[in-house]
Amino acid sequence: MTVSSPKTSRIPRRILVAFGIGAVLGAAGYVFGRSVLPQLIGPDALEGVELRWSDAMAALTGVALMVGAAAVILISFDLRRLAQMYGMEEPASAEEGRQARLQAAVMGFSGFILLLPMVFAVIGLAPAIALGLIVLLFAAHTALNLKVWGSVDELLRRATLEAATATFFLGQGLLFLWAAGERLGLLAPITAWDVYAVLMTLYLFVSAVVSTRRGLA
Repeated sequence: MTVSSPKTSRIPRRILVAFGIGAVLGAAGYVFGRSVLPQLIGPDALEGVELRWSDAMAALTGVALMVGAAAVILISFDLRRLAQMYGMEEPASAEEGRQARLQAAVMGFSGFILLLPMVFAVIGLAPAIALGLIVLLFAAHTALNLKVWGSVDELLRRATLEAATATFFLGQGLLFLWAAGERLGLLAPITAWDVYAVLMTLYLFVSAVVSTRRGLA
């Protein structure tokens, strides 16, 4: 049995717990960035940096992913505890622990990259340099994702595709309704960053629901 089998893929449930922690930390980070940080580094230090509701949402999701990943990685070093968490009768093998750490690392990496645009904007890194770094890290993240995809079983692949499909239809529906309201002058314009923050948050929740329904969480 591997950590990607139906009995061992329990990361989505921990994501929900981590999301609650991330909500608190993300909200605290938003308040800190809006109120406390300017007082610490000067009232003009954040001039030109606009903190939006989507920044708080992206921070919440990013932190939740990183917290969930850290929990999995710590547990994976205790093979008996890892086996109990995954409902296995025998202690997990070293390979199963390694696979759990790899999957968790990719999940945490996703959260880390999600935070970078906001971090780079706040510290004032040159946009061209910031985007170049993000592109390089995103390429590395894609390579790791492909490696993990090749190691998981068919059930988990189907769950991933189902979550992606549900997120697409829900997301495009919400986007259409907002775009229609925006075109009619009833709703405020939104940015690509706003859309992506909502999309990532929606995908996190949909993945948890799909995994639970399929018995993977």
